[in-house]
Amino acid sequence: MRETTALGAAIAAGLAVEVWRNLEEIKTVNGEGRTTFTPAITKEASANMYARWNKAVEMSKGWAN
Repeated sequence: MRETTALGAAIAAGLAVEVWRNLEEIKTVNGEGRTTFTPAITKEASANMYARWNKAVEMSKGWAN
């Protein structure tokens, strides 16, 4: 995953000082090497894992006071 916080700040600064005139001009910024995440599990399996994660979070609440 690319770090995007600094990129967002840099883009905002560039727009503010008119390095780019509008958002259309920055569509290709940081595009090299970009990939799109495609999940390898079913939605049902994902929902099951998320439910288990939520249960673990709830069970862990209050351990440290």
